[in-house]
Amino acid sequence: MSQHQPEPISAAENRARLRRARAIARRTGFNGRVEYRHVFSTSGGAQYGLGLGPIADLLIVYADAFQRDADPDDFSLEAIIAHERGHQVVCRHPRLQAVLSGSPSVVSEEILASVVGSLVTDSADDRESLLLKAMADAVQCGMKLEEAARLVWQIRNHLEILL
Repeated sequence: MSQHQPEPISAAENRARLRRARAIARRTGFNGRVEYRHVFSTSGGAQYGLGLGPIADLLIVYADAFQRDADPDDFSLEAIIAHERGHQVVCRHPRLQAVLSGSPSVVSEEILASVVGSLVTDSADDRESLLLKAMADAVQCGMKLEEAARLVWQIRNHLEILL
């Protein structure tokens, strides 16, 4: 992103973006409040905030999520929101928290959030993008690509049963 701030939008467009983000969040199963902020983020376009309970959780969608959605070679808005829903599931599921708090592992919250996101989206393209992101995160943690692919598919298969 070359701009410091996004171009201004009308109040109607701001409301339309919020409605769209809320509709996608609800479709993915997100519980809690959804906000749209017309600024660029450093979080990839959206951010999950853990509240005292699921209905107090917060999903903030930023202008760059819509910018990324407009680029066919980047993540869609649905994939971005599905990934954040994945964070909510990971943070709220006791067994997934046990995996993260257990012995040192290459499995991170980011990897789990992407895999969960792949399970809550309806789009085959978004599923693929999120699984590839999980694999890239595993490779970044030091795994070979083949190992990362195997790990991500194992996690996905386990989560399909668990969730």
